[in-house]
Parts: sequence; structure tokens; C-alpha cells
Amino acid sequence: MRAIAISAFLIITLFSSTSVFGQTSESLALQPCELPVQNPGTAGPSSNITVYACSTYSYKAQDGTTVVLGNIQNQNNFPIYNVKIGIQYLNANDNIIEYKTGTTLLQVVPAQGTAPFSISSTKADPSITQVSANIAGFNSASPRDPLLQVTPTILQVSDKISLTGTITNTGTIPSTHNRIYLIAFDAFQRIVGISNSTTTDIAKGVTANFDISGTPSPRAKTYSVVAESDEYQSQPTAITNVLISLPVTISNTQVTDPNGTAYSTIPVGSQVKITSNLDYVAGNTQSYVYYVQVKQFGGQVVFIGNYQGVFLGPADAPSVTWTPDSDGSYYIETYVWDSHQVPLSSAGTRINVVLVK
Repeated sequence: MRAIAISAFLIITLFSSTSVFGQTSESLALQPCELPVQNPGTAGPSSNITVYACSTYSYKAQDGTTVVLGNIQNQNNFPIYNVKIGIQYLNANDNIIEYKTGTTLLQVVPAQGTAPFSISSTKADPSITQVSANIAGFNSASPRDPLLQVTPTILQVSDKISLTGTITNTGTIPSTHNRIYLIAFDAFQRIVGISNSTTTDIAKGVTANFDISGTPSPRAKTYSVVAESDEYQSQPTAITNVLISLPVTISNTQVTDPNGTAYSTIPVGSQVKITSNLDYVAGNTQSYVYYVQVKQFGGQVVFIGNYQGVFLGPADAPSVTWTPDSDGSYYIETYVWDSHQVPLSSAGTRINVVLVK
């Protein structure tokens, strides 16, 4: 085995979001695999060896730590293992708050292949606003034949993520310590979430069932699954059967006066109370924002209001008050998002109203 140390740096800004109702924007900093930052490395043949950290994505976890996800691309025509990734966690002034090393989730990165990584900061430091990823070293390895066959059945995404399927050992020896990884990608093909199964052993020629559960990323657009054991690997497999269900349902939207009495006609200048019933199917406590948007029939927005609440049980009934200032025909739209502008529900049923002088 030959040990090789190179350094390919990538600095990105942490995800940030600014929004108005119905619109979001992201500050993105991508390092595509095909455009790496190269380092001359050591003298001799190793100067032509290329391994890169690319398409890195970072976010703040619920415990305040900073999680860095990404891909390692092995552009050599031999497999590698023991890949070390160094992460610098920096503040807005480029000062290093913490340095931490980790490895790829796959032990062996195939020739001309990729492997995901996930590394979290030790410190829950709010001053961390950007990260730097570098390849600190790796070793050449013997190949692992792609003799594990992973067949996903259905991926269900709601407040939790759940994947079921089968894995078959098509090799000639037992496959030990099999682990299956579910990888979520955003629209820019960055890894934004990783979940994994528990390890298991599979005899030669045997097919076993598996299930994976975890926390979904609201930015995930596509998914794939890959497996590895001490003896074999699988080819990455795209998941095409995805069932997405949101945890909140909006129903029975009512338009009343402030006391809850239904209007026979709605006069201009009178307060209008808009209330919806929200059903919450998840069991955990969840903060939410109930939005009401009023539009003229031509499509012009005339009012946006919101109510911030917390689901402490299976239902809630938030209200927003609107005072119209002109007559005409309008329609009311309702939405429920979380505090990060991620939808928790589909849009509620549109309500048509007519205001009179």
C-alpha cells in the first residue's frame, strides 16, 4: 500500500435564506467535481494523483453544531481507502473556529468513483458561517467487487423518511457487516441528507430485507441508495418510487367577523377573521406559521398575514384578521410552513369572497 497525502481546498458559505411570502432565495457556493482546486502534491508519480472534495453543503443541526456533507471523487484508475477529509469551521472574518477530520462513509472509493461524507463540528458555535473542506490523505486499496444488488421498493417522505427494499449477495463468499446508505440530493446534486441501515451479515446467494429511517431534508429532490460490506460493494441505485406526504392538513377555512359569526355580506372596512382547522399527523412538538394571502381576481396580492403557533397535539385552529379597504371579488389562500419557510402542508382550499360598500 502507498500512502498519499494531498490537499484540495474548498471554501463555501453556509446556507442562508431570505424570503418574502411565496418566494425563497439561497446563497449557494458550489464546487463541482469537474472543476477541482488542484495541489501539486509530492514529487514523482503522486503529482498526477487526483482526489477531490466537491459539491459540499453545510447546515446548522438542531443541537447548534455545523454539519458538512459532500462527495469525494476519486479520479484515479485504482480504488482508494482510508480517505481523510479535513474540515475548517470559520467565522465571517475567515478565522478558524474549529478543525476536524473525518472519513468517507464507504470504506473503499472505487476507481473513477465517488463516496459521500458527513462531518459535524464538535462546537455548537453560532459564529461559524463558512467551512473549508480538504483532502488530507488516503491509501491505495484492492477493489471491492460490485456483487451486492440493492433493490429499493418505496421511499416514504413525511415528518420522517423511510425506505424499504432488498439486498442480495451475488458473490461466492458470505458478505459481512453490510450497511446500506440512503443519500438525498438537492436540485444542484449536492448531498443534503444521509441515513443508513444497521449492519447485517448475508450468506452467499441470499436475499435479505432492509429498512432505513431517518430525518428528511426539506431541500431533497432526488434520492439514491448504495451498499458496502467488508467484501463487496453495490452500484449506486436511483430511487424512483417516492411517496411524499406532508404532516399538516388544512381544512374548514371560515370567514367570519371577529366574534366568529358568519357574514351574510362583508362590508368594506370591517374586520374579517380567517380561521382554518389544522390536523397534524406527526407526534413531535412542531412550531409553524399559518399564512393567509388575499388576492383580487386579477391575481394582485392585497394582503398577507400570518399567525405563529406550535403544535402541542394533533390539531390547532389559528386565525388571521384582515381589514379590506375596497369592494370587489377576492379569493383567500392558506398555507402552513415551518419557521424556515419549508412547507408543512399543501395549500388549503381557495375561498372566494365578495366585499360590498
